[in-house]
Amino acid sequence: MTIRHRRRDDRGLLCWLAMRCSQLWDWIDKRDIDKHLVSVLILYGTWVVTRWAMAFANDVNLSQRNGIESAALIAAVTAPYMALQAAAIAFYFKARGQ
Repeated sequence: MTIRHRRRDDRGLLCWLAMRCSQLWDWIDKRDIDKHLVSVLILYGTWVVTRWAMAFANDVNLSQRNGIESAALIAAVTAPYMALQAAAIAFYFKARGQ
């Protein structure tokens, strides 16, 4: 742990709050909690987007579709999110390798 020197002007509530926020972020950063949290949120988003796409493609109130049209609809909805997921997972594994 580094020793932090305080200046004479470093007093008051805002300076105390800034110091505590900095210490909290250091604690989070040392344990890679931010990287884990982002990965879990993206995984959860994948589940939500896929569930929504399946429900939308399966909706009986919409016009009748064959299997290829339903698959194309699911792919069109999930493909952009999969690009985000691939970038986030690549970042996660690169960050863990350091």
